[in-house]
Amino acid sequence: MSPSTKSIVIKVCRGLVWAVYAWAAVTVVLLFLAFLLQLFGADPSAGFVEFIYRSTQRAMAPFRGIFEPVVLSDDSTLDVSILFAILVYTFVALGLGMALDWLSGKLRVTQDQERYDAMLEAKLSPARPATGYVVHLVGSDRAAATAVLSAQPAGTFVDVTAVGLDPTRRYAVWSENEAGQRVTSATFQPGAMGPTKLSMTTPIHLTDTRLFGLSELGVSDEAVADVLAARIAFNH
Repeated sequence: MSPSTKSIVIKVCRGLVWAVYAWAAVTVVLLFLAFLLQLFGADPSAGFVEFIYRSTQRAMAPFRGIFEPVVLSDDSTLDVSILFAILVYTFVALGLGMALDWLSGKLRVTQDQERYDAMLEAKLSPARPATGYVVHLVGSDRAAATAVLSAQPAGTFVDVTAVGLDPTRRYAVWSENEAGQRVTSATFQPGAMGPTKLSMTTPIHLTDTRLFGLSELGVSDEAVADVLAARIAFNH
């Protein structure tokens, strides 16, 4: 679920909580007034009394007949069904409110965690230059990779996306300078599904880089074969 969708769901949950509580409060107040009016023998033909009884008809529909009304006098009636309805609506409102609060709370925790992770990643990740040199590497057996080499004061920042590599093998990412010195930037084992994405820094400066590539590693992590390699034409 995207952050914007989570924010919308949280707002909807908050609105529903207030709507549930407002509906329950109005319903309970009307039922309680109807209970008191019947208990004190109010005239049902009076405008206010008629309005209260009419407003509670739908709310009382599921509860009619559960308990027999207790006639206290000619005008006074103790309707236990109304008291039972008040309890049910109160508990239902509280339950729905707690459920919606729990859901919105879970979403808020997840949202806060994602914001914290993004902030932490931004702090820990090295600054990436806005421009870079793109290298496309194509090998045998459908192996291919794209690398973006970006100049930095202390060397070169490298972003690599590789596909078609053997997930049972380990590989090394390397750069080679004009003097033929090869420096390994990272070693990795590709996943079985999807492309492999890596970010790293090599001490060789971009303008000093002659070759860039990936090599297959042996049992002792020694390079046994260059799988992908490309010559860098930057300033050469």
